[in-house]
Amino acid sequence: MMRKPRFMLITLSVLLMSCSGDDAGSSGTGSGDHVWKDQVETMDRARAAEQKMLDAAEAQRQAIEEQTR
Repeated sequence: MMRKPRFMLITLSVLLMSCSGDDAGSSGTGSGDHVWKDQVETMDRARAAEQKMLDAAEAQRQAIEEQTR
């Protein structure tokens, strides 16, 4: 009969200790590194390339517009 309450008490204690406020294991998250860092950097480079392409297309449109005047 005492096994069930004791088991529940031990389980609850373990869960509470594992969810304590000690953030020793998450020290790497504050430096900006995360799981998708490579993907985010790739997307940033793609956005920069897209902007360069849009700027070049706009410059080409303006050059064509000036030639037709």
